[in-house]
Amino acid sequence: MGIRIRGRRLMRNSNILQVSEVKSIDEQLGDLPKGLSFFDPILRHEAKEAIEAGGEVYVYRSTEGHKNGLFIYDGYEATGTIFTKSREAFDHFYSLKPSSYIFSEYEVAENPKEDWNIWQLDVDKAPLNHRFKHHVSIESDVGELERFMAASQPETNRQWVKVALRNGDKCFVVRIANRIVSIAWMTIVGGVARSHGLYVEPQFRRMGIMSDNLQARIIYLKSRHVHTLINEIPGSNIASAGHAANAGEKIVGKIFLYASPDTKSL
Repeated sequence: MGIRIRGRRLMRNSNILQVSEVKSIDEQLGDLPKGLSFFDPILRHEAKEAIEAGGEVYVYRSTEGHKNGLFIYDGYEATGTIFTKSREAFDHFYSLKPSSYIFSEYEVAENPKEDWNIWQLDVDKAPLNHRFKHHVSIESDVGELERFMAASQPETNRQWVKVALRNGDKCFVVRIANRIVSIAWMTIVGGVARSHGLYVEPQFRRMGIMSDNLQARIIYLKSRHVHTLINEIPGSNIASAGHAANAGEKIVGKIFLYASPDTKSL
């Protein structure tokens, strides 16, 4: 099936703007403009997974039909991401889902927010001299991963786990006493990979587990001829930033975490 969309016209500053909800991308989401986001290479993949996990995807068009905004939202997590360089598109999406957490590279000075850094690693230049303390493996058992994430990250949409695995995402885990104590998800699209969902159980932190997990991911990426690894880390997370810097990652941009208004703007 092709794309099914519901559209509605909005009047703002005497211009007619079109916002469409994408209901299926079995064929294509449609061309997105280059430069919409730092995450351009993975936007289609993220949108596909969101829809399949029960989330929502919206495209924002100008009166000339140009796409200048994309909004991916998960109602279970009450979290979304706005990809745009347009203040108008940002403002519309920001007020679309009340009482939610909203990520965006678009910075609005007057809105309270938390700064996150976007880190990037040149995988080809990453050294392979790491000495492992723990065994790292790739886990594909949906039930086991769902149970671990429900206990450790209960805010996560459990539907997403099987969707991610079906779409080729990899989950790297460390086990101690035959049980998972750490995970790190990785999405790969072409020559770009994104790490996300990193977690180590509190009692097993400061044991080198996350360093081992990161090095295992780097080795895997080299074997797949993936050249770039990206991930986002809160500016306040000194420990994770240290791991990234020690691995050779560099800060290449920022993304901001906002809390959307409690009620929709009229």
